[in-house]
Amino acid sequence: MKGFAISPRSFSVLAILALALALRLWGIHFGLPYLYHADEPIVVNHALAYGMGDLNPHFFKIPPLVSELLFICYGVYYVLGRGTGFFHTLGEFERLFFSDPSSFYLIARIIFGAFLGTASVYVLYRIVKRLSGETTALWASFFLAVNFLHVRDSHYIYADIPLIFVLLLGFGVILRIAEGDRPSESIKGSVSLHLCAGVAIGLATAVKYNGVFLAIPYFWICFRTVPWKRWVPSWSLAGMTAIAIFFALNLYAILDYSFFMKEIAAQSSANSGGFPWFHHLTYSLAGAMGWPMLVLALLGAFRALWGRDLMSQAVAVFVFGYYAVLCRFGQPYDRYVLPLLPFMMILAVQCLTKLRKRSNLLFWILIPFAVLPSVLKTVHWDRLMSKPDVRTVAKDWAESGIPNGSRLALDWGFYMPRLAFSLKQLEHKRFQAQTGFQSAAKIRRIDALLSHPQQPSFELFFLSQAPGESGFLFDEPRIPFDVKTLQQEGIEYVFLVDALRPKEDPFYAELLANADRIMTFSPYRDAGDLTLHDGLTMTGGPFLWNDILPRVRGGYPVSVYRIRS
Repeated sequence: MKGFAISPRSFSVLAILALALALRLWGIHFGLPYLYHADEPIVVNHALAYGMGDLNPHFFKIPPLVSELLFICYGVYYVLGRGTGFFHTLGEFERLFFSDPSSFYLIARIIFGAFLGTASVYVLYRIVKRLSGETTALWASFFLAVNFLHVRDSHYIYADIPLIFVLLLGFGVILRIAEGDRPSESIKGSVSLHLCAGVAIGLATAVKYNGVFLAIPYFWICFRTVPWKRWVPSWSLAGMTAIAIFFALNLYAILDYSFFMKEIAAQSSANSGGFPWFHHLTYSLAGAMGWPMLVLALLGAFRALWGRDLMSQAVAVFVFGYYAVLCRFGQPYDRYVLPLLPFMMILAVQCLTKLRKRSNLLFWILIPFAVLPSVLKTVHWDRLMSKPDVRTVAKDWAESGIPNGSRLALDWGFYMPRLAFSLKQLEHKRFQAQTGFQSAAKIRRIDALLSHPQQPSFELFFLSQAPGESGFLFDEPRIPFDVKTLQQEGIEYVFLVDALRPKEDPFYAELLANADRIMTFSPYRDAGDLTLHDGLTMTGGPFLWNDILPRVRGGYPVSVYRIRS
């Protein structure tokens, strides 16, 4: 019997995929059992809510497809868990989530983050192999495997990483039009290609709305290769197919059409755009790729745009088109450039390949400059996420250093330790939950907390600029930024992110005059550093290198003040 043999090329692909998976699994448990990513609960909570029998997501700011797929994964988890005796009833399954949601988030992060992120690396390899050959494909997949922003967001459960996977699959389908759609091709073959393109665009849009911009390279390739007399029929077929696929995967956009349109309008107003054209270039893309890789990608993009290779040209058209739409109508946060990254890797490696033909020495000199910024940043970020967050450290201190039942006022909840509500407050929340949306699920959650009360617990209040407005059930009661009101309510301790309060803020000045700072928790090596190193709000983990490098853990600096009696 011949021994098992693997070719050097196959070994290289497997090694790249193993590296990609390892970087995406390292630190994937960050924060758990507490939730330190602002958007993850959107997907997880909706996935679990479908189990209550209501398949209407009641939320359309992102499409529900990822949460619906996650619902299926949780169904498998329940069946396996019940079959192995890990839990015996649906109630036990639900109480497990309420008491410790770690397993639910790990399942979601691994499948829709780490696994699909790694799968995207392989799909990119296949695409580039068709475009430019095996060697170029290996380099492109390696670049994406170690790319910082792609690795970072592969630790999260959200729609961004699934979108990249679907975009790459769809782009591979669209490239077939450039390869095969010629006047000599049969009408039947042409129809199938445009039909598949429509399926890809509809599926990408059903994952996340900005997936619709997969239409940019599709239109460009049609414009360049399809005879003009077939433009309208081809585009109509692809367009109608895309619309049909989107609504088939998002039925409640039709069944609950008025609310769907209301949510789309709200999301459109949030995507205001209009920020400087170079913002995402100098902030998001430079931070995601590093300047050497970014410069190579831009050189590759301009070269492709004015070159004769239609498929490379389509990649560049997508990059420039998506970037223009993002700047005019998008948001300023780094994660919005994620769909650009694999395509910029293609352009960067094509540029490097071109340089290699002129000078092999220059190629090998440039490789470390292109790769090391992302590799070093990724490794340091993964190390940070493997350590307890500053919010966890603050929680442990509060539970041992503040008397049980004390009254606490917390700054913006996302950056605060996850402290336990007192039994009195939980009972009041149970009364509040008896009316309103998903009241039964909220009551079951509160009952689970009441049946296993955490100690110590506190009377928690949440500082707000609009205390009269209602918020989430577990972000109440709200209290104004006013020291006198805090004193009247008997608040003893205030947890504050000092950097969010400018020195000229009247509340901050009043607090300093009437309270003592008794403890600070800084995520930086310099324990006295309470500043924000990145001006944009952090959704999950840090992004900029100058914010990552000085850190020893995740989170924002938190100070604890004791109000004088």
